[in-house]
Amino acid sequence: MEYKENYERLPDSELLVMQIIWQSKKAIGTGKIVELVCEQKNWSRSTVQVLLARLEERGFVEIKKRGRLNYYVPLIKEEEYLTKETKTFLGQFYGNSYKKLIASLAQNQEITEEDIDDIIQIIKEAKGGEEVE
Repeated sequence: MEYKENYERLPDSELLVMQIIWQSKKAIGTGKIVELVCEQKNWSRSTVQVLLARLEERGFVEIKKRGRLNYYVPLIKEEEYLTKETKTFLGQFYGNSYKKLIASLAQNQEITEEDIDDIIQIIKEAKGGEEVE
């Protein structure tokens, strides 16, 4: 399976379906996708099937036929999609400034002490530094 590198942002409805496919970690059937989507949304089977068809058209998933059943496999890695979306978000809302993003979270008390400690640890590790105790 070859992963796709160029792709567009997903609408929220398609992203929900894609998240279920990513979480599966293996090929997942239409019925299971419909079941998991319908636990979160009051959508019909045909709505989910339309979203799956769009995901295939956009190159996000590949359909593997097993008899009469369709199974879906991601063609785009979740981590890559999230990284791209994060960069887009950061650019659009914070002028590519991580400092502004974190300041906004901290000022609105949306960030806990534990989060701050975790962020400091991530930054130190990214810089090749030692662990924070």
